[in-house]
Amino acid sequence: MDLALPEKTLHRPEAMYVWADSSAIPFRDASIDVVVSHHSLEHFPDYKTTLVEVRRVLNPQGWLWIAVPDGFGFDDALYRFIFEGGGHVNRFNHDQLVREIERTTETHLLRCCDLFSSFIYLRKPTADELQHYPARAHFLGEIPAGFLTFIVLMLNTVTRLLDKSFGTRYSQYGWAFVFARRPISISDMASHFNVCRKCGSGNSVESMSGSRRSFFGLRLYRCPHCDELNVLVSPPPNYQ
Repeated sequence: MDLALPEKTLHRPEAMYVWADSSAIPFRDASIDVVVSHHSLEHFPDYKTTLVEVRRVLNPQGWLWIAVPDGFGFDDALYRFIFEGGGHVNRFNHDQLVREIERTTETHLLRCCDLFSSFIYLRKPTADELQHYPARAHFLGEIPAGFLTFIVLMLNTVTRLLDKSFGTRYSQYGWAFVFARRPISISDMASHFNVCRKCGSGNSVESMSGSRRSFFGLRLYRCPHCDELNVLVSPPPNYQ
């Protein structure tokens, strides 16, 4: 894994970057206000020791953010198949993970939201990126870019239409959680049903004022963050 950071990112007075083993975090006990584990626990062979370390360094008034894939969902299965595991060495389900985090870190779940996939890993790789892909994923570099874009758009559309119509979870990536030892003021966490296939940002229907109707009755929208064209599927109840 290339952990190199751009020079302009590395030299920021408000931040300090430390490269360390997550099972031996080099900070004092109760010295960290916020711990963020963003799409990382699924990659740690010894994630339980990492959670023990999080408990040690987390300030009693601090809080913990964790986001992981549903290890038993369609999106994770597709990713693991194409990328021959893709570095995912752990499979989590919602209830089991919440219990384990609460018990190990001595925190309580405060907020949770569903995360949906844009199948962003199916984008066409650069020649340099392709060198690091496993053999099974090399086909992504051989498919014409326009056809690959069409495949990803259709995959996003079909999985969401199935989920909306039949209550399935084909388009779901996983979950994001916030844990803390003490009650803290935190806003509700929105579950965005539509996710940009280029930058991966979730977008509410209200933010897509530029959406328009296209052929076959599908609506398209430009991502407010990167301006990429995506298919818009109206979300089911309780999602944005």
